[in-house]
Amino acid sequence: MKQATITSYTLLDFISEGDMDLFFSFIEDHMDGRAARLRENGMTKFYVTQIFNKGDKFTIANWLAYRDQKAFVACDRIWQEFMLDSRYKMQHIAKVVPHRGIVQYDFS
Repeated sequence: MKQATITSYTLLDFISEGDMDLFFSFIEDHMDGRAARLRENGMTKFYVTQIFNKGDKFTIANWLAYRDQKAFVACDRIWQEFMLDSRYKMQHIAKVVPHRGIVQYDFS
């Protein structure tokens, strides 16, 4: 049986544009090295997008894809470490809602 590609789609709703901008600054300052480690462990996509069709809301979506379940587990450890390392460095306030899935079809 073929290994399934795993996706992670997380929505972050911010209370203000300023908090969203703080998040972008945080990503720019802290993500390059972490992304390299994630790629080494099987992450195949990593998008940070600003959602523009939600009216006056300030929403970011992170979309990640992993080679397979093993890569997802390895990268999840990296994410957990990242959250512990950065919990006092983050200055933004956001509601975070993660979604996980198995790719059924890929038309790209």
